[in-house]
Amino acid sequence: MNGVAVAILLLTVGGVIARQLLQRGPPVWVLFLTGAVAMVAAGVLPPSGASEAIASNLPILLFLFALFLFAAGLEQAGALDHVTDWILGRARDPADLPLVLFVAFGLLSAFVLNDALVLVGVPMFFALARRIRVSAEPLLLTLAFSVTVGSVMTPFGNPQNLLVSLGSGVSAPVATFLRYLALPTAINLVVGGLYLRRVYGPRLAFEAQREPLPPARRVPFFPANGIGSAVRRFPVVAIFPITLLAILTADLSSALIRGPPVPLYAIALGGATVTLLASPGRSTLLGRVNWSILVLFAGLFVVVAGAEAGGILPALESTVPIPGPGHPGAALGSILLTSVAGSQLVSNVPWVALQIPLLHGLGYGASTPWAWMALAGGSTLAGNLTLLGAASNLIVVEQAERAGLRIGLRSFVRVGLPLTAITVGVLFACLWAGL
Repeated sequence: MNGVAVAILLLTVGGVIARQLLQRGPPVWVLFLTGAVAMVAAGVLPPSGASEAIASNLPILLFLFALFLFAAGLEQAGALDHVTDWILGRARDPADLPLVLFVAFGLLSAFVLNDALVLVGVPMFFALARRIRVSAEPLLLTLAFSVTVGSVMTPFGNPQNLLVSLGSGVSAPVATFLRYLALPTAINLVVGGLYLRRVYGPRLAFEAQREPLPPARRVPFFPANGIGSAVRRFPVVAIFPITLLAILTADLSSALIRGPPVPLYAIALGGATVTLLASPGRSTLLGRVNWSILVLFAGLFVVVAGAEAGGILPALESTVPIPGPGHPGAALGSILLTSVAGSQLVSNVPWVALQIPLLHGLGYGASTPWAWMALAGGSTLAGNLTLLGAASNLIVVEQAERAGLRIGLRSFVRVGLPLTAITVGVLFACLWAGL
């Protein structure tokens, strides 16, 4: 095992942990980019190896770029604001808001990358809190919890799912995710929403009653004057759902006829390219893309390749507490528990990136989709345990602090710990029943 590779990996991961705990220091993308440069500069990985690590994961980077571009286009068009107004019209009173918002934004996060969704969701939820004159914290925590639970269901709900879908080797990833994760996600959205209504509902109802307001105005999902004018001004309103439909159709068709795998990232990139060419203000649209996340992923791929080249991952295979695929019952529990715990240390995206080659080394592959779904689901739901478990949580916290609201770790864990126990338990039960 290469001692220099170990030192670089420990310093990189240690920097991420320190930043998560102290809430200060260089951005995570800078840490991984520095770690990647160090792997090459120290000779652990040749420049050609770094290029190969990025090139082999280029579909993931392109898929992420497409999803971020779609999210930026929908924000520019005001589509997410309109959907929020429509969702609010479904709530009978403020006490229902946690349930309605949790279910609605959870479902939305399955199709709009959760990190991008919270970027636009935080200011929307602040505006909602001012409108109905309640505290913003319960609403923002509901947003953070909901996009974590809902994004479990599809490969494009969050970055770690995308890593699993393209790095595991499973065929027809959309169909595989829906087959294994749609039911537990549906149960968790309902149960989690009811739980948050019980936790936050009385507080919101009490605060709203101090200055009663008329009920929220119900707006139609489709504008009264039709969507033609909106599509002409902002083509993304039509291109995004068409692209999603094309991805779902191609993937499900591949699963049914057992044909060659369809490059889903190419469909997403094609739709994003058409959006960019057809939209007004292209430079503004590109400026809204979260480029730092793309740099983080590129650095992460190089760091993981360096860890593999340095013999770190093969060494971990002999010590990791995950049985091989011949013991599915024990392995399922181990993958879920290690995913929940490991994601608290380095956040879920780096954890999954490290686990994919490790699971391959233990013998997991396309024939064991349940293991990959456990990794995706467990690492994602781990985000509701502490603020450190998911990048989307940190985005919510940072955006809230800019607006003058500090969300503490204690208030997050007090609600998130039971929610994580419930949702991981449901996921384990559903995956266990399918073994």
